[in-house]
Amino acid sequence: MKKDIFSPEKYLPGHTVTLVASGTPYFEHLLEIIDKAQQEIQFQVYIFDDDGTGRAVAVALKKAQDRGVKVFLAVDSYGSKEISSAFVADLKGHGIHFKVFSPLPRHFYAFRFGRRLHIKVVVADGAVALVGGINIADKYAGTADVLPWLDFAILVEGPVCADLSNICARIYYEKYFGRLKSALPKKQPQPAGKVRSRFALNDWFRQKNQVSNNYSAAFRMSQSSISIMASYFLPGRKLRYVLKEAARRGVDIRLLLPNKSDVAIAKRATRFLYRWLLRNNIQIYEWDKSVLHGKMAVVDNKWVTIGSYNLNHLSKFSSIELNVEVMDAGFGASVQEQLSDLMAQSSFVNADTFELSRGVWYQFLDWVSYLLARWVMLLLFYFIRREEHFQEKD
Repeated sequence: MKKDIFSPEKYLPGHTVTLVASGTPYFEHLLEIIDKAQQEIQFQVYIFDDDGTGRAVAVALKKAQDRGVKVFLAVDSYGSKEISSAFVADLKGHGIHFKVFSPLPRHFYAFRFGRRLHIKVVVADGAVALVGGINIADKYAGTADVLPWLDFAILVEGPVCADLSNICARIYYEKYFGRLKSALPKKQPQPAGKVRSRFALNDWFRQKNQVSNNYSAAFRMSQSSISIMASYFLPGRKLRYVLKEAARRGVDIRLLLPNKSDVAIAKRATRFLYRWLLRNNIQIYEWDKSVLHGKMAVVDNKWVTIGSYNLNHLSKFSSIELNVEVMDAGFGASVQEQLSDLMAQSSFVNADTFELSRGVWYQFLDWVSYLLARWVMLLLFYFIRREEHFQEKD
């Protein structure tokens, strides 16, 4: 147990941070970062679609490369499998360094075998970064008639951005140890504000479990409140025990979960846990205005984590995940206020009404979905363990 999870000295000082919502706010910030970059852009994302949003971002990246910025773009082979060869050829034709992470034979895609690049991060010049759960696709941008999927990112400026740029470069080159050449000259990171922050990486394949461990530690050390936004909420037994013990201590625990999900089985599997959650005095709110895809938490109005990590075994054991953590009472209070406002706009799940609305047939489907989801995650974990032995690339 990390008893020092809330110790300020464990976080780098000198940052400015801003919570950024999906839709227009996110993509305006993203394009501004790309347009202002002077030396290097590290951009890694699970889904990069060849649609209106993807093409707009691609245009900005090509302009950056054309003016002398070194652009490194990595996408996941499964998440971005619909990208056309012409789209990729156009990017490479402008000199963009393009990588497909963990490429797989076409017939394997249905099973999602392999270690997935699930992070969503852009870092410019080692000085400014945008990290969250938002992919590059029209559904995250929204339209005048359709709301974007509900998601968030954190805009951060300061010393942690140099660390983020370094980890992106290591993932791009798959060189996780030793010295790494960079387009950026080595220099002392400059402070940009007063907020303390750090990054957390999860990559079980390389025995990096920072995000999952820090979630557990923060919940375990909580004293007053825990607020969670989760899109695919299927915590394991250990994390459920931590939440249960926090509730017993009198910690106010609130979950913002999707009423609409892009993965039907995941929603049913999560609903199988509702009875357990309600029995343990954990409040549930369902967002029904759009698909909820966000992944973040606030503990005691002072500790915030935002990124790509889902509270389930898939994120813990099968994917590369990246979160930014902030230890700051002012930012924590503002994020808590935003989550509270979203919960006020959501449907509160009452124990009595939930029981009445779930007949025997629906309960059975929830149970089957939960078992199936758990077995699928265990199967993927098995294949991760049997993956080719890690070899350092020169």
